[in-house]
Amino acid sequence: MSQFMPNTLTATVDVELATTTKAHTSTFVGNGGNIPDGIGTFQDDIIVTDNFSISDVTVTLEGLTHTWVGDLVVRLRHLETGTVVELFRRPGQPHFSSSGYSNDLQGNYSFNDHNTCNFDAVAAANVVVPSGNYTSLQALSTFNGLSSKGTWRLIINDCSAGDSGSLSAWSLNLGWG
Repeated sequence: MSQFMPNTLTATVDVELATTTKAHTSTFVGNGGNIPDGIGTFQDDIIVTDNFSISDVTVTLEGLTHTWVGDLVVRLRHLETGTVVELFRRPGQPHFSSSGYSNDLQGNYSFNDHNTCNFDAVAAANVVVPSGNYTSLQALSTFNGLSSKGTWRLIINDCSAGDSGSLSAWSLNLGWG
């Protein structure tokens, strides 16, 4: 049943629609290897020859295995600027124990500022930290506005002896535009 509305008010609204530009991304792949057990550092470099202003960074650790997540510190460094961002640092230390969480890594772990899953919280709740998309300990947006060109170094420190691990490969996804 319809009704007649004799005093209906109307309004005109001006709406401005924002246009979006499509961002561009480039992916660069690095090598894997064994993570020295408590005595050294795994390091691998990706050399980027493209030169653009960075607007987004994603780091993916592929096939990362380790038997004690609380042993590890993982960082990304842009050598030319000296800028360093920690992806994670000894989850569970010191509030859980001086050794951090004993849970294992066995998968692919991607870090980007747009991800909302907290790596430390997931590491605390799972015997094996599940593969997934995580936010890094420090903001990867620290690299925003910098030139992509240069040497990008992944650094993994195993800070306690007795547990070992390895990395199959890693990738660096840089966005611009």
